[in-house]
Amino acid sequence: MDPRTTASGRAAHRGPRTRLSRRRPPAAARRPALYLSVAAAGAVMVNVLVGSEPAAQAEAGTSESVSVARELGLTADAAPADGTADLQPLEDLAASRNSREAEQTAAAKAQSTADQAERNRQQAEAAAKAKAKAKADAKAKAEAKAKAEAAAAAEAAAQQAAAAPAASSSTAATEIAHISNSAGDVRPQVQSAANAVVSNVPGAAGIALGGTRPSATDPGGHPSGLALDYMVMSDSALGDAIVQYHRDHWVELGVDYIIWQQRYLASPGGSWEPMSERGSATANHMDHPHVNYLG
Repeated sequence: MDPRTTASGRAAHRGPRTRLSRRRPPAAARRPALYLSVAAAGAVMVNVLVGSEPAAQAEAGTSESVSVARELGLTADAAPADGTADLQPLEDLAASRNSREAEQTAAAKAQSTADQAERNRQQAEAAAKAKAKAKADAKAKAEAKAKAEAAAAAEAAAQQAAAAPAASSSTAATEIAHISNSAGDVRPQVQSAANAVVSNVPGAAGIALGGTRPSATDPGGHPSGLALDYMVMSDSALGDAIVQYHRDHWVELGVDYIIWQQRYLASPGGSWEPMSERGSATANHMDHPHVNYLG
C-alpha cells in the first residue's frame, strides 16, 4: 500500500510540516485583543474536552485565562485605543511651534526696525556733530584771523608811534626852508624854526611857506618877519602834524600862538578857542596853519 493513503502515512507525512510550523517565530507585535481572543479560545477548548468536569475545573480554567490576560496587561473593561486622544498632543505641539515661529518672526522684525532706527539716529548725530565742528572751526579761524589782524595793526601803530616821537623829538635842522618873502627876510629865529619843521615833519619840505608881506594887518606878525604860513592846502593831516610839532617844541621854537582851522591856540597845553568868520577858507586858516613866533 502507498504509505500516503494510510492514516499513519498521512501522519508521517504531516509530521515534518508540523514541526516546521512550530519552529516559526511568533509575530513581532500582537494586538492585545488578539491575545485575549487566543486566551478565550483556549478556555473554551478546555471546557469542551473536559465536558462534564466539576465546576472547580471550569473555575480553574477561567482563572488561568484571567491570569494570562492579567499577565498581558489586559482587563475585562479594556476599550479600543482612542486615536483622537493620541493625536491631540501632536496637534498642540504643532500649534505651539507655529505660535513660537510667528513670535520669533515678529521679534526679529521689531529688532531689525529698532536697529535701523538706531543706525539712523547715530548717522544724524554724527552729521550734526560734523556740522557743529565745521561751524566752530570756521568761527575759530575767523577769530584767529581777526586777532592776527588786530595784533598786526597794533604793532604797526606802536612802530609808527615809536617812530613819530623820534622824528619830532628833535629840533635839529638838516634842511633849509624856502620862504616866500615880499617885505624883507623873516627873523633868524623864524628861519630856524622853519628849517626844523621841514627837516622833522614828514611831507613838510615840499609845501610853500609864506613869510613877510606888508599887507598883513598884524604888525607883530607877517610885516615884522615874525610869522609863517605853512600852506598844506587840502592836506589837513599834514597841517595837524605841523601844529603838533610846534606844540611839542613850543619853547625850543619860540612859539607865540597858532591859528588853524578858524581856531586860536595861545599855549602848548591850552585849549583851542574859536574865531569869527572871515569870509574865505584862506582867511579862516582852513588851508594853512599860521604860526607867530616871539621876537
